Amino acid sequence: MDIKKTFNEMSLLSPLLFIYTLTYFGMMVADFGLRQAFEMPSGMMVVYIALVGAYAADKEIRRWMGSELPPKMGSVFVYLWLLFFLVAFVIQSVNATFTMPADLTAVALQVLAVFFGSKASKKIYELKSGSGEIAKSREEIVLQLIKGRGKITRKDVMESLKLSDSSVGRILADMEKRGRIQQVGDHHGAYYILPRQ
Repeated sequence: MDIKKTFNEMSLLSPLLFIYTLTYFGMMVADFGLRQAFEMPSGMMVVYIALVGAYAADKEIRRWMGSELPPKMGSVFVYLWLLFFLVAFVIQSVNATFTMPADLTAVALQVLAVFFGSKASKKIYELKSGSGEIAKSREEIVLQLIKGRGKITRKDVMESLKLSDSSVGRILADMEKRGRIQQVGDHHGAYYILPRQ
């Protein structure tokens, strides 16, 4: 039996980005600490930002496709760069013999932009898929409506949550699938109650 392993270049992104971050970060620290005795080579920032962008894009594509997500190292990189920027800025403000590495400001801002872009995509995904804190609060509203009225229709939920018919349909279907509510009847005459114990 011949087992052929397939190569997945995306699985290399996380370790490659980790190695590149440590190397680039170390070179920036050396550039700053050695007071221009070490010169940063040009062109590293472009490759680094491309790697960060590829890593974030891969993570978001996996999230939206329902695949396994890569390890969550991205936020560590952001904090590392921003902390170094802050320390370097303070030291330069106090001691003028230190100068900020040329690419440091641009790298910190671009990494921050990628990070917040990824966070925004995650929130949109949670809203669309019905997961996260907002979905939990919507479910609680649905449950409270049923407890107060005894039963509810899809239209009741649409009016209470101010959501479209399709969004409400997804919420109710998911809640029913998980046994939180029970549908009675079909089509236009359907209504929802709490499950019978």
